[in-house]
Amino acid sequence: MVSHRQNRVLRSVAAGVAFASVLNMPPALAVADPGPAPAPDPAGTVSQVRALSRQAEVITEQWKLATDRLLARRADADRAHSDAAAATAIADQARAAQSAFRTQVDRLTSVTFEGLRISSLTAMLISDSPQQFMDQMSALDVLAVSNRAAMDKLTAAVSRTEQAELAATDAETRAAVAELDAARIAGDVAQARLEMGRQINLVQEHLGKLTADELARYASEGFTDYPIDMAGDTIGIRALRAALTRQGAPYIWGAEGPSTFDCSGLVMWAYRQAGVSLPRVAFDQARVGTAVVSGLLPGDLIALYWPVSHIGIYVGNGLYINAPQSGDVVKVARVPWRDVTAIRRIG
Repeated sequence: MVSHRQNRVLRSVAAGVAFASVLNMPPALAVADPGPAPAPDPAGTVSQVRALSRQAEVITEQWKLATDRLLARRADADRAHSDAAAATAIADQARAAQSAFRTQVDRLTSVTFEGLRISSLTAMLISDSPQQFMDQMSALDVLAVSNRAAMDKLTAAVSRTEQAELAATDAETRAAVAELDAARIAGDVAQARLEMGRQINLVQEHLGKLTADELARYASEGFTDYPIDMAGDTIGIRALRAALTRQGAPYIWGAEGPSTFDCSGLVMWAYRQAGVSLPRVAFDQARVGTAVVSGLLPGDLIALYWPVSHIGIYVGNGLYINAPQSGDVVKVARVPWRDVTAIRRIG
């Protein structure tokens, strides 16, 4: 039996946004017949297993989402460590240049105090000839220019050192934060994986107890012989054609093809065949591309529930292809418009 907590979660997950009116679908649109409606389920046994399977799908998507976030934060930490190392190297170089320029400034300052820096009046008074005066003035100019240049270089080196040290400190801070986040998310991943395993085992246990008639009622409506030869060469059409070749492939939680799939795994695999890399989580897939509010096209992504936990690819005529649930197979079925919460177009 489904627990009170499970029922509450499922009711929350299944609360969708009605999209049919937004999409302006003509009421007379011809829809291919996806087969007979499921037979009555007087004892509610099949409905309970469907509910458990839906919850397992939600938990699986949460696990995949947490895993992706973990990988992203670990990558952030690695990049931050690389940035810190590069900034530290720049700071070391700047400090070395700073030391060299400071030595030059100290030497010029020492020369000045030893009396070589004289005024133009003194140079004239102690000169024996106009040429000697000109030579002394030239030396004064050279010394002044050298001193200014050395000071400018020293100032620039000090500034570069400070900036590089600040960059290194910032990068090290980012790395530390990313590592803390990764450690926290790793705990979420482990917890989600544990819960997913428990839920999958529960579904499998209940599926094993269904009779042949109940298993037939449990299978989602739809068909697995939809024509593959879709006309067109858009990214969406190419992805759709790839997905249609997988009709009849078994549903496995977390599977990404090519012989078994879950919902987001099918979408990701199909678009990869069309040369497009998509996230592997339904929630993230429902945010890529551009939003569609009217004029659906074959290949558009159809995302269900909120938060998004199920997704498929629009076929046309009110149908979409999806990997529906455990114990089922990839098939073409009617779009459950009342549960649709996002429609996206890729390319």
